[in-house]
Amino acid sequence: MFKVVWEKWKIGKREILRLILVTILLSTCFPLIWYTTQESFSLLKKTTWLIDDATGGLKNLTIQFKTLTTHSRVDKSLAKVKPTEKPYKCDGCFSKQFTFLINNEGICKTSNVSIKILIMITSSPQNKLSRNAIRDTWLTYAKKNNGNIRYVFLLGESPMTKELEKENLQTKDIILGNFKDAYNNLTYKTLMGYQWATQHCKHAQFVMKTDDDMFVHIPGLTRVIKENSKVLQTAVGGNCKQSARPIRNTRSKWYASLKSYPQRTYPGFCSGTGYVTSLDVVTKIMKISKDVPFFHLEDVYVSLCIKQLGLKLHYIDGFMRTFGLCRNEYNTLVTVHKVAVNRMRRMWETLCAPKEKK
Repeated sequence: MFKVVWEKWKIGKREILRLILVTILLSTCFPLIWYTTQESFSLLKKTTWLIDDATGGLKNLTIQFKTLTTHSRVDKSLAKVKPTEKPYKCDGCFSKQFTFLINNEGICKTSNVSIKILIMITSSPQNKLSRNAIRDTWLTYAKKNNGNIRYVFLLGESPMTKELEKENLQTKDIILGNFKDAYNNLTYKTLMGYQWATQHCKHAQFVMKTDDDMFVHIPGLTRVIKENSKVLQTAVGGNCKQSARPIRNTRSKWYASLKSYPQRTYPGFCSGTGYVTSLDVVTKIMKISKDVPFFHLEDVYVSLCIKQLGLKLHYIDGFMRTFGLCRNEYNTLVTVHKVAVNRMRRMWETLCAPKEKK
């Protein structure tokens, strides 16, 4: 009998110890489980979205949903800024006058040659090899700035300014502005070029803007200008889109915060890799720019000015090709995008050189 009682006591003792252990574990783990659950799942969160209604106004739509914790690169300001905070137009808010630290003002001075096209090439200080490749290849049509096509390279200030001054002593084709050379200052760089054109190249008929990683097929450029000369008196022509949405991903090169551009769409734009217009349009853009708020994407900024002027964006085939060489596209080609130095020279020597070179 004593043995039976002893066995029951041992069983009861084990149950008591097990109960104590479970209690300790629950008291330790439950707060942790509760905290993790609350952090990972937001139950019935309310999010207010601003959406366009059928009349173009705004209304509030409250949506209830469950969300998982995620890592997003989308700009957090999207939930804070209303699409009416920044106007398309202002009153003298961007009155920028540029000073030319390097100014080859004599490039367009001529007594016996009418200037058909001024080509403005945005470049970065470190890209001397690209500038030299361009000078040695497709810019040979400009006959060292003595023909009816003239050109300039547009740059801003940097630690390499002294090197640019030395380069310019040899080439005499650089325009250097009083602003920091940076990708987000491309609007400054382009407007500086416009200012230079209106002050020092007043007799040019047309103006092309392009970049230093572009191959420009000059015969193709002169052809499309001739075919579209009337339209270009009131339009910018190139690889133009009539509408596009801002990119809100902060990792993108073309990221636009909601604070810098609150609207849901751009009013179309012509790719800044290469577009052409008349000097008259360039002059009008330069004048209206002081009343158009700064925006760092220069091709979009130009389109904002075009919108305020009531002018047009005109699509022209042949701009911004990213494939092929001249042999199969010679008759339709105007520009090729993302051309490295070696490829540019190879294209010129083997396929794209003018007939008189061969």
